[in-house]
Amino acid sequence: MNRALLFATFLVGCMGDAPTESVSKLEQQATVCGSGPTVKGVDVSYYQGTIDWAKAKADGVEYAFIRASDGLNTPDTKFDLNWRETRAKGILHGAYQYFRPSQDVIAQANLLLSKIGTPMPDDLPPVIDVESNGGLPPATVAAKVSQWIDHVEAAIGKRPIIYTGFYFWRDQVGAPDETASPLWHAQYSTVACPNIAPPWQDWAFWQYTDSGSVAGIPGNVDMNRFNGTRQQLEAMLMGGAAEPCAQLPRDGGTIDDGDACFTAGGPSAYMRRVSTAGEGGDLLWTHATADAAEANYGRWNLDLAEAGTYKLEVYTAAAFAESTQARYVVHAGGTDHELVLDQTATDGWQTLGELDLAAGGDQWVHLSDNTGELSADNVQLVFDALRVSRIEKTDPGPDPDPDHGTDEIDDGESGGCSAGGSAGWLAALAALGARRRRK
Repeated sequence: MNRALLFATFLVGCMGDAPTESVSKLEQQATVCGSGPTVKGVDVSYYQGTIDWAKAKADGVEYAFIRASDGLNTPDTKFDLNWRETRAKGILHGAYQYFRPSQDVIAQANLLLSKIGTPMPDDLPPVIDVESNGGLPPATVAAKVSQWIDHVEAAIGKRPIIYTGFYFWRDQVGAPDETASPLWHAQYSTVACPNIAPPWQDWAFWQYTDSGSVAGIPGNVDMNRFNGTRQQLEAMLMGGAAEPCAQLPRDGGTIDDGDACFTAGGPSAYMRRVSTAGEGGDLLWTHATADAAEANYGRWNLDLAEAGTYKLEVYTAAAFAESTQARYVVHAGGTDHELVLDQTATDGWQTLGELDLAAGGDQWVHLSDNTGELSADNVQLVFDALRVSRIEKTDPGPDPDPDHGTDEIDDGESGGCSAGGSAGWLAALAALGARRRRK
């Protein structure tokens, strides 16, 4: 956000006509303490450069507000990357727009809406950043803010968040009653309880410093507190509190593309849902690309009741699966295994591989659209069901023929080299073990 808001509110508070004592009393009346626990978050723009969101999450960041644009003419050059990476790393996110009242209100709102696309379950409501009056009188600013809010609410079906400060909202906007919108309060201070803008009686978020330090984010960054628990934060999401991802039992199970354990990410306009094919009668597909970075992806999140060796299979419907080099990344036991699959090879279930999976969560199968296939070829990449089946290991006992050399293979034996054989897959996994990439 813009540091100027804090300076402006300070100057207005010091230079106004009201006596110091009256201002002090008003501030005391507006002081609102948090209700208990808070949740750590940040807000960022291109000023932060390239962010390592995995490190930020490990440092306790649970949500991020990401700048979409400064007004109508300056889209943020890091928005798409930050939006994509926060979702990929499991960080809740929301978009904010630095509002310019002197510019076309609806065009600004539509720019923000075009950047976020169809709201997803991990999206927080969008934010109007109110800290500029554009040289306009308070009543005009208030009317334009209301116009922006009404337009966005009509488009997404949920009330946007308002970011502002005590003095700016009171003196430069006229303190209109927009309390139907959650308040994101700006006040850089070490006080325990902020002084919020009238007529709000409570705050949802508090931006309390612009000089925070977070792993993975170069330099200083704005820090925020959410006024509540993680569960209460999730209740603010566009879909409300997300359905929990169910734990798979000891023997495994199936995760379909419509289940809570599956997440589809990237621009929603490029994810097509089909209800006439696939496991369970539906699937998702997008076009493959040769881009360096992913745009659309699917992720099957794994939470196992018990550790063990499991066979992973994916469902590929021939009518839609066209990629011959679908690149799946399996994150298991803290390691990424990259497996390339020809989706056209089987109409139905085909084996992805066999892997040791740990008990609990923080494991997944991730498929991205940047397979290396050219966009001009319109290759369809399918996201459908994932089947996880436990493999029971048995003790083979002593070798009845210890003199039988391992290099002797009977005519009818595959020797682990046949296509699709489990030994062949294990060998492939071993060879691919060195090919890892961080998600």
